Amino acid sequence: MMRVSYVMAPFAASLAWTIGPAAAAESAWEDVVKAALAEGEVDVHGGPGKLYEEALTQGFRAAYPAIKINFSGSSGRDAIPQIMREREAGVYHWDVYVGGTPSILQTLMPAGAFVPLRPALILPEVVDDKAWYGGLDGAWMDKARTYVLALESSVTPGMLVNWDFVSHDDLKTYQDLLKPQFADKIVWDDPRLPGQGVASGQRFLVNFGADFLKHLYSDQKIVYTSNTRQNAEWVVRGQYPIGIATAVEQVTPFQQQGIGKNIAALDAPLAHPSVSTGFGTVSMMDHAPHPNAAKVYINWLMGKPAQTDWGKTGHNSRRLDVPHAAPDEFPVPGISYTWDQSEENIPTREEAAALAREFIPSQR
Repeated sequence: MMRVSYVMAPFAASLAWTIGPAAAAESAWEDVVKAALAEGEVDVHGGPGKLYEEALTQGFRAAYPAIKINFSGSSGRDAIPQIMREREAGVYHWDVYVGGTPSILQTLMPAGAFVPLRPALILPEVVDDKAWYGGLDGAWMDKARTYVLALESSVTPGMLVNWDFVSHDDLKTYQDLLKPQFADKIVWDDPRLPGQGVASGQRFLVNFGADFLKHLYSDQKIVYTSNTRQNAEWVVRGQYPIGIATAVEQVTPFQQQGIGKNIAALDAPLAHPSVSTGFGTVSMMDHAPHPNAAKVYINWLMGKPAQTDWGKTGHNSRRLDVPHAAPDEFPVPGISYTWDQSEENIPTREEAAALAREFIPSQR
């Protein structure tokens, strides 16, 4: 019997070691959920528009009906000034921030508005490296790899084109945008402001240089707007059939109604491709009024069901075990991409914005 017990002892120790962390995680999760239920609500900021609201709220309400979700969807250029004013007044309203990154990396993060995210990640399916493109830790947007984590990875098109109004023979490369025939045919999400517009400017700058960007800004009679729905509608109607940084999620509702079916990206390669997070990063706010509900929400958001719902936005989740809304825009294995919204790439974004402010005619 002694011989058997010695043989079994290593197995028993191994089994205990294997089960221990899982049991601890399960116990920790049960405690967090219990505390979240006592808090009763969670306040979440997310991307603008109905598609983001649906993707970021409906599944959570079904999974945790006893936790009320208060959701506000808007662009960071609208939400961040409000959050900063609240913080200056000692008001801490938010639990979770889901959105784009450069503006929060330059404002909210330096202001101490976030707490380290990793301790909030509890569920095994969330922390499993195999579930994520690049592994879980492969898409921290802050240099400290602590506060802002990407959920989305899309090789987003630099622009959308309504090919009912533009010939493929005339527009084959990005350099073709400088042709005189495309003057007054382009709308651009305003690259002087934070958002997707300046991201496109950054991409043009990195791939084609400052002179290309200067001429595009100043010579082509481009219409610049910060109204993303208006941008999309103009492209759909053909008033401005070339849309730079036109939001896919704003075009999708038109296409679902049978309008703008021939809108697609320009299929032209870039020497320096980049991956965008869009409005798909998550951070946990400091002084969160509902810290446990925030943890429940974040783990739900990063789980398989919620990241499946992320496809409703028209963009790709970084998870590998969910369907991708735009498979042709998911990063290709073996290709080196730049995370264009990361903290280390803010300088080129700032340069693109500075060029926009200098060379875009004031009347536009």
